[in-house]
Formats: sequence, structure tokens, C-alpha cells
Amino acid sequence: MALLRRLKKSMLVQYQRFGHFDEHLVSLYSLAYGDPYIYKETYLVYYDRHSRILYASLFELNGSEDRLKCLQTAIRLFKPDALVVTSPQELPTDLEGFHCQKADYDKDYQIHVPDFDDMLKGGKYKQLRYRVHNAEKRGYTLKIGRKMTPAHLHIIAHHEQSKRLDLYDSQLYLSIWEYLQKFKSPLLFNIFSKSTLIGFDLVDFFKNTMTIPLGFYTEASSLADFVLFKEIQHAKQKGCEWLDLGWACDTGIEEFKKKWMAIPRFEIWAYEYTNVSKTALKPCQNDGAFDFKEVRPEGTTAPQLASPRAQ
Repeated sequence: MALLRRLKKSMLVQYQRFGHFDEHLVSLYSLAYGDPYIYKETYLVYYDRHSRILYASLFELNGSEDRLKCLQTAIRLFKPDALVVTSPQELPTDLEGFHCQKADYDKDYQIHVPDFDDMLKGGKYKQLRYRVHNAEKRGYTLKIGRKMTPAHLHIIAHHEQSKRLDLYDSQLYLSIWEYLQKFKSPLLFNIFSKSTLIGFDLVDFFKNTMTIPLGFYTEASSLADFVLFKEIQHAKQKGCEWLDLGWACDTGIEEFKKKWMAIPRFEIWAYEYTNVSKTALKPCQNDGAFDFKEVRPEGTTAPQLASPRAQ
């Protein structure tokens, strides 16, 4: 059996069911980042032959395999110009002729759905109860659908204009319409004020997890609280164990997720590598997110980078 196997459309949903958070959202990522492959039934890899960018997610679907071997195999097969990797552990700065130009550290937050009281009773839910009631007083309503409208595109455009986005976020945004057309599982959680769309989340599902890979909002008061509350109720109705809220991204978003009882389930190291034979070598930039030598989660150590089998 080939180490890297191309996934056909009929297989994408099958593999996605093994996922745990949005890094395993192979249906959406295959539209945004390129042709999907699976390495030894474990790691998802995407290659776009037009941009010559290789994307790899080193978060296991099944079992565990050598992460560096996965990257080395994919690099030798596709010979890309650039490499984008997410990993549950630190990776070498230099890898198979590629040099890291940018690195970030983050955490993925999730709500354990069975433990969450969707009646919002008790003191620890007081602040959440107030914000949800505020949204209800303003007349917000939820409509679950699958159709993108000009109103959705307008909100996305405003979001892109107001945020500092990178290339990879924009690629995901541009893939939403096709994603809804080609796959049955994704949904839009649309929030209306009277008849006006004021925000929406994109939602999909794994075996026991509901995930929210993307969300777009206006500045309407208590909007994010209202839609998340409705998503928690939906996850409970579907019997989901976890609700994946995605990466912390920044302090404000992280505090919002903590406020809703979310906990960090996955640590994420994200890397952008370039081919040293085709670009001028620059120091690896981390935008202040973390320092390889000094900052890492308590209780962890750096891998033995000299070993090709470091995991």
C-alpha cells in the first residue's frame, strides 16, 4: 500500500468521522488547500499543484505514525515550493531542504457538552444568562440553513476588511459556498434581527463532536453569545460529547471561550516553511506568539530535532 493515498470525494466524509476538531475537517480543507491525501491512514495532507503549496495536519486520525517521516515522504513526492504544517508538537526549524519562516503556538478550545447546563441555572451561569436574555430581548432569532446569500457575502467582506487575515484564512472563506454545495453535513447557523442577517456560523460534525470552523458577525450586542448558546443546545440535541470552538487566536477570543466553559483540548504548533533553494533565508518569525527556546507549555520538552523519528 502506498504511504500517501489520494482520497476521493466519497471517502472524505468517512475519514472526517474519525476527527476530533477542525484540523480534521477534510471536506472543507480539500476545497481550500488542494487535493487530499492520507498518510498511513493517520495524517491528512493537501497539495495544490498550481500554487505548489503543501499543507499537512499532523494530528492523528487513527493510531500514531512518525510525523517527520510523513513530511519527508510528502515533500519528496510533491516537491513543493512552500510547506504549511500544524502539529501537536514542536518541529525542526529546518526540514528536508525547507526553512521555517513563521511559527505560532495556540490552543484549541472545546466545550464538554454533557457538563453544560443549557438552562443556564446557577451562579456560574449568571453572566451568560444575562447576555443570552439581552439577545432575546433584542429579538434575535436563529434560522439554520445551507444557502449563502448576498447578505452572507456582505458580512464576510466586512469581516475581511476589518481583520488582519492571512492567505490561508481567505482561502477557507472563498471555499464556503462550494463546501455547502458539495457536502450534506455542513450547516449555517444564521442569526437575524427582525428580517436582517446580523451574523452566522459555519458548523459541521465529526463522530461525537460538533465543530464551528468559521464565524462572521456584525457588532450587534450579545450576538456571539446568542449563537453559541443555540449551538450548545443543538449539540445536546444531537448527542454530541464535544463542541469545538476552534483556536484561541487572541486574548479576547480566548477569554470569551473560557467564559462559556470551554477548555483547551489540543495544543497546536503552526509553521510556514519555504524551500531554501528558491528563497532568501530569513530568521523564523513567530509574531511574539512563542519562543522555541523559552516558552512552551508546562511539563513538555522540545523533541530531539536531530532524530528523524522525533515524535
